[in-house]
Amino acid sequence: MTDESTHQNQKRSPWGWIIPVLIMAAGVLLWATRSNSNDPTKPVVLADVVEPGDAKGFNVVLVTLDTTRPDHLGFYGRENAHTPNLDSLLEHGVRFDDAVTSASTTLASHTTMMTGLYPPTSGVRDNGIYKLAEDHVTLAEMLKAEGYATGAFVSSFVLDPRFGLDQGFDTYEFKTDRRIQRGPASLEHERRANDVTASAVDWLRSHSKKSDASPYFLWVHYFDPHAPYDSPLRSTSKNKLSPYAAEIAFVDREFGRLLKAIDKHGRREKTLIVVISDHGEGLGDHEEEQHGIFIYDSTVHSAFVLSNPTLFPTPSRVDDRVVGTVDFLPTVCDLVGVKPPVELDGVSQVTTAANADRAIYVETLYPLNLGCSPLHGLRTHGAKFILAPRPELYDLKRDPGELNNLFGSGAGPLATLQGRLTDMLKRWPDDQVAPASSTPLSAEDRRRLTALGYLSGSSTTDVDSLPDPKDRIAEVNAMGEVVRLLTEERFEDALSLAKEMIDGAGDWTTPTLMAAEALMRMDRQSERVDVLETYCKRNPTPEMLYYLAHALLAAHRYDDCAERLDLAERLDPGFGAIPALRGDLLMAQYKYDEAIAEYEKAIRIDPDRLPETVMDSLQQARKLSSRGTP
Repeated sequence: MTDESTHQNQKRSPWGWIIPVLIMAAGVLLWATRSNSNDPTKPVVLADVVEPGDAKGFNVVLVTLDTTRPDHLGFYGRENAHTPNLDSLLEHGVRFDDAVTSASTTLASHTTMMTGLYPPTSGVRDNGIYKLAEDHVTLAEMLKAEGYATGAFVSSFVLDPRFGLDQGFDTYEFKTDRRIQRGPASLEHERRANDVTASAVDWLRSHSKKSDASPYFLWVHYFDPHAPYDSPLRSTSKNKLSPYAAEIAFVDREFGRLLKAIDKHGRREKTLIVVISDHGEGLGDHEEEQHGIFIYDSTVHSAFVLSNPTLFPTPSRVDDRVVGTVDFLPTVCDLVGVKPPVELDGVSQVTTAANADRAIYVETLYPLNLGCSPLHGLRTHGAKFILAPRPELYDLKRDPGELNNLFGSGAGPLATLQGRLTDMLKRWPDDQVAPASSTPLSAEDRRRLTALGYLSGSSTTDVDSLPDPKDRIAEVNAMGEVVRLLTEERFEDALSLAKEMIDGAGDWTTPTLMAAEALMRMDRQSERVDVLETYCKRNPTPEMLYYLAHALLAAHRYDDCAERLDLAERLDPGFGAIPALRGDLLMAQYKYDEAIAEYEKAIRIDPDRLPETVMDSLQQARKLSSRGTP
């Protein structure tokens, strides 16, 4: 079965995973024994190839590939991959065959790379609601202290500077691609690879012109393989690439441009290039279409390669151990001769011997967004334990597809992983899952929430009582059916299906938002308000209060709209969609000058997520204000 046909089957039905999983189980995840007859690499121990300080004074380029499965890359053995530029790194590089991320969400995974700390240690554990505290030290800060120039060019709002990864960077750039519009509350605003590459190349060119040019640390992040898959190559490809594979091929093309710029504006022999994928993509494995819900290897196995012609003259691979993306920072520090000023969870692969007992900690807190239990796990070179309401234990050497759960079957040495994970979790008292970046509620905030019939502003769900994500995955996939029904304008059917899911959804917002959208499309504004109000009485987050205010405006309930907006802004002052919507409210009340001030405020505090319509609204308000009459 081709990538394309598999993808189409998955899109037709949420049950399309069954046949692909059964057919591909024996082959898709055979990365545990990656070498094949066409593999040019030789197994090595990194300590036999390089020593600490061998890259002292080298430039460091980190390229992170979002949502990219290693089994879709040529240098990980994919024969029909369209990744020639990425593959070329292995001509003078070393590939870590069994590399694992500690989180299957973008912000948490990248924070792990940049700090060398596991998510519970760094405090960053999911997208959008966590921020890296300033007392943590990033790789950029360490290298800047050594005289490095530092620049970062990221392509997703989830890595926006407001979330803390800008620490230590002289330049840290995220810009929204205005051709890719998302809702103003969305975390998935992105910038395409060609624009990210252009900015990175400009930075390299500018840096190279300095007479006293220092070594540099450049981070380039490509978000394109993340859903929705809409690669520019889809319309031009003659190779019938799947939408997902076409996104990766587009990133590879742009990475090729970056390589040429590195060669032109700096010496490749003095540049250490590191490519890492932050996490993978489910693509139907274990019924997971995308990522974040589970921590199977389809989403936590990562690509990880080091490349430099001076350090690695021949293609090689490390295949005798499990390596974490948490090891990126200490490994790079060791190579460039920098000593981290803090204790790390990761270890340098330059100086660490293979250890069959080493285990990488992995987690996902994303299921909490679905009203489900978070997952925690330990991953060794040959086994994995997943702590869940229904625990899971896998022998990855015999079962790389993680289809045969051995938990409770007396699996011998593998069973010790449960106790080891329990001991590890004790390092993080009470397994804190509340985001450190939450805005504290004042007494006035609590009074207003109570007066509106809401709770205290945060979920009080007992995590231990939540259902297993495995029991909810069919419902998650069914939301794709709701989206299809909305696209086909079958609004009653979409509403009915969304409402079926709301009662058991807990704090999961998607069913409520889908029901609200169906009602909006049918111009049933009063019912739309009721659906959103019911959710907010249970969990009044800034995002959902914003959507409720939007519905109240459409229902011409202006005073109620203003009250919800004021409360939402108190909970998240950096949420620019709130003053933007307040501008719409003031426009409806013919208060044009006040509307202008709100639109300008929105653009000032949150320029990256606001669509072009906010600028259009601002221009309209200015025009009407100049006329002086409604």
